[in-house]
Amino acid sequence: MSIELSDVSFTYSPGTPYERKALQNINIKFFQGEFTAVIGHTGSGKSTLIQHLSGLVNPTMGQVYVDGININARSVDAKQVKRRIGMVFQYPEDQLFEETVFADVAFGPRNHSLNNAQVEERVRYGLSFVGLDYHEYKDRSPFSLSGGQMRRVAIAGVIALKPDYLVLDEPTAGLDPQARNEILAQFYRLHVETGVTVVMVSHNIEEVVRLAKRIVIMQEGTILLDGSPRSVFKHDSKVLERAGIRSPEVTRLMMELAKRGKPVRTDILTVEEAMTEILAWRGYR
Repeated sequence: MSIELSDVSFTYSPGTPYERKALQNINIKFFQGEFTAVIGHTGSGKSTLIQHLSGLVNPTMGQVYVDGININARSVDAKQVKRRIGMVFQYPEDQLFEETVFADVAFGPRNHSLNNAQVEERVRYGLSFVGLDYHEYKDRSPFSLSGGQMRRVAIAGVIALKPDYLVLDEPTAGLDPQARNEILAQFYRLHVETGVTVVMVSHNIEEVVRLAKRIVIMQEGTILLDGSPRSVFKHDSKVLERAGIRSPEVTRLMMELAKRGKPVRTDILTVEEAMTEILAWRGYR
């Protein structure tokens, strides 16, 4: 089971003075159960790439398959398989439109032809996931809530669909550090507990190495690097910087120590790993 992009290219405004190639001959698979981060500088094509995963845009050339089904085909199978993909946009609260929190979270499940009892169960599930009490919030207007609460309601509407594939486009943009950490922890818990496939666009390298088991770096509409965090950040810093990417700060620290002759690993990605390595070097372990 996977989402596959096969020879996918995409051009904005073709045949006009504003024509711009956003993707060029992309071949990639996102496998069931993976947590993948897609990173790159602004304009690298990462957001356009993930919009193809859910069928929001159709390739100019190439095909997109979900579990072997071409999602851009006009078929019953394509329509059904798209329902297995949930997408959280950069500012998902902009998509809120119903009069109550319940109605907004219930919109997706109702369109999946669930009965009233099933819809209520999905709304409870979605609100619980984002840490909002069902009875306290279900009858409130989403527009009476704080910005962070609106973000949570919007995410709850996607989670209520119980997707097999979850696509996240900078889902924590604009949030304070505590709210950002809470929401990312919830996404990661969902991934671990249910096995949902997650593909997340992020600019925060520390978040990426903490959560993702696979990193895809985009550059000028192509895939520059694709692999585990350790394998990706072992590349020469000049290669990464050309793509607008810097290694995690702690990785750069360990590289600097190694340059100065200290016997430490240079593939360290987290503070916890660095602490263990430095203590070992200093003879405390």
